[in-house]
Order: sequence, then structure tokens, then C-alpha cells
Amino acid sequence: MKKTLLVLALAVGLLLPAALFADTAAWEWTTTGIEFTNGDWNFGQVFTPTTNITVDFLGYFDPSTGMLDSHPVSIWNGTTGALVASSTITSASSFFTAHFLYNQISPVVLQAGQIYEITGVSGVDNYAYGDTGWTLYAPVTYWGYNYCLGCGDVFTGTGTTNLGVGDAFWGPNFGWTSTPTPEPGSLMLLGTGVVGLAGMIRRKLS
Repeated sequence: MKKTLLVLALAVGLLLPAALFADTAAWEWTTTGIEFTNGDWNFGQVFTPTTNITVDFLGYFDPSTGMLDSHPVSIWNGTTGALVASSTITSASSFFTAHFLYNQISPVVLQAGQIYEITGVSGVDNYAYGDTGWTLYAPVTYWGYNYCLGCGDVFTGTGTTNLGVGDAFWGPNFGWTSTPTPEPGSLMLLGTGVVGLAGMIRRKLS
């Protein structure tokens, strides 16, 4: 009886996150324009959330040649310069979207209306420029990018050069948590699993 109830609890625990939560990259694109490197750069992307965002992944551009170096990525409070979150992305990072690798981090909340900067260090790897089909998924206002040669993983401020988002130099990215209405398929899966396990319990008790 105890074992059956444990199985039921575990099943519900595994199904509920899939039904209630989804993680989305802040930005992505369809086709990478140019990949190249000419030094160890810190690339910063400056943005302001339009609603509170719970960030639980940090990522960095994964070039077509493969990621060879490690890439410190950090989010900074743009008003105070205080560090909000950080991680180091490598080829062993196990989460990915089309053009980025990610590490999961302890969730941090970015406040609506507050300006932030996310920075990432390129190392020896290629970075992306002039991409097409660039799409912003996170609920943010994107202000532009900045860069700093050989300065490491530091806050580089909120001043920006913005030639259009597709023309930005891309390195860092983040993943944010939303709480959408559960998809019918997810709810059906959850309900079917719970009903099936409840039937098992009844049979064992009879």
C-alpha cells in the first residue's frame, strides 16, 4: 500500500511540472549570418522586462564549429551594477535551443520596469553577427548591445550600440519560466496516469 501511494505521488510530481511550466529562450533566430572571432570579447545585451520574469537558465551561443572554450555568463542590475545571476557555459552544458547551450540556475526574478544587462565572454569561440529571422520571445524591451575587448566577465554598463537586433553581436542568452494554461494533451496525460494508478490501488485493496 505504501509503495503504491509512493508511486502515485511520484507520477503526479513528474507530470505536474510538464503540465504547468514551460521554459523559453529569451531570443533566437532562424539563420546565423556570420560566425567569426577577432579577440576575447565581453558582449552585453541590455533590456527591460515588461512583466516580472523568473529566469532559471543562462546560455551562450553554440557556434557551428562546436563550443571549444568556457563562457562566463552573468545578469547584472543595470541601475546598481550588482550581480543578479551567473553561470559558466561549456560544451558539456546539457540544455539547448537552436543556437545556444544553457545551464540551469537557481531561479531569479527580474523585475518589470528595471533595466538589466546580460553579459557573456566569447573566449576563443566564434560569435554570431547579422542573423536573420531574429525573434524576441521574453516579455522584454530590448535596448541594444555593447562590448568590451579583453575585460572578462564584468558589468559593462547600459550604454548601447543598436544597429538593429539582427545586426547585434550575439553571445549570451537566458531562459525564462512562464505559467501558461496547461495544454489539453498534458492534462489528459496527467488525468490518465492518476486514474490508472488509482485503479491499481483499488485492486490491491479489494
